[in-house]
Amino acid sequence: MLRRRSLCLALSGLLANRTARAGTRQFRFRILRDGRPIGTHYTVIEQAGAALTARIEVDIAVTLAGLRVFRFTQRFQETWRDGRLLAAATQRDRNGSTSEMQARAEAGAIAVHGSAGTFRLPAEAAPLSWWDPDRFGRPLFATDTGQPLTSLIIAPARLPDGGRLIRVSGDGETESRYAADGAWLGWQSRAEDGSTIVYVPS
Repeated sequence: MLRRRSLCLALSGLLANRTARAGTRQFRFRILRDGRPIGTHYTVIEQAGAALTARIEVDIAVTLAGLRVFRFTQRFQETWRDGRLLAAATQRDRNGSTSEMQARAEAGAIAVHGSAGTFRLPAEAAPLSWWDPDRFGRPLFATDTGQPLTSLIIAPARLPDGGRLIRVSGDGETESRYAADGAWLGWQSRAEDGSTIVYVPS
């Protein structure tokens, strides 16, 4: 009787978790450069059971004296099932120079092809898209070029409210904040020109 009750409780918990995982989450940010707005970042995540799809749109435009001096757009999508990446694809435009990246699961590996070259990465590899704090224990590759990010130094820390702060160095200095339930709260990095880029929820 006790075993049957325990089994029922376990099944109930599993069903509740599956229900909680189903649905859509969205993260919208204004992008600030040294405090001034320059663009937007939008992520939408759709999950149904073991299947998950994340779509990311980034639009940036920097003007100086009324003239646009920098433009950047990126469209990225990743698809997962049972905790493994199935596919990812990027289209990027940086000041009129376009590039693409594609990644696809193969037997025992992730095959990645982008402007940085062609790579065969471990099956547990993931793109460095910041909305998910749990992927920082995996081998990572760049969402725009496909470059394996083997030199990153990742320093996670717990915040007083139970959230997480993840600092990443080795290719610039970046930090990202998450709520206790894993929701993405914000992001900050130093750009190539020394300016500070901050994501503010909108």
